[in-house]
Amino acid sequence: MGQTNNSVDWLDQLGEDMDLRRRREHALTDRIVKRAQWLEPIDRQLVLAMFRDGQSAQSIANRFGGCPRHIRRRIKKLVHRLNDPRLAYVVAHHEKWTKSRRSIARCLFIQGRSMRETTQELGMSFYSVRKHREAIDAMCQAAINAGQMRTWR
Repeated sequence: MGQTNNSVDWLDQLGEDMDLRRRREHALTDRIVKRAQWLEPIDRQLVLAMFRDGQSAQSIANRFGGCPRHIRRRIKKLVHRLNDPRLAYVVAHHEKWTKSRRSIARCLFIQGRSMRETTQELGMSFYSVRKHREAIDAMCQAAINAGQMRTWR
């Protein structure tokens, strides 16, 4: 009976670099900060203040003016957009596209506008914006299926 359970002692020896959960968090944060350069300036400032500088929503709200709840909601939407593979695809491939497809992609995927807002901003028909969005979605999905996703990170 005098056995001691030493099976968990190695956990005490783990450094921060060995903790896979923390490494994953840092990798995700680094990717968000890196991709923030693609955003509009005000959105970029919000993302960098939270993820690079480590500011709270309250301090960001005090700095930019506004409610912390709205700041958290806005940052959540921005992070969701930054993690969307379509955004990375648009940034990597938009130079090869026509001017109209580039402007539609910028409004929809980079600026995060709705299709209706994009039609109003660009003065294009809803049909045209929808067709370009569907084409971009199809090209992105084909690239993901072909295994080219890693090249745009």
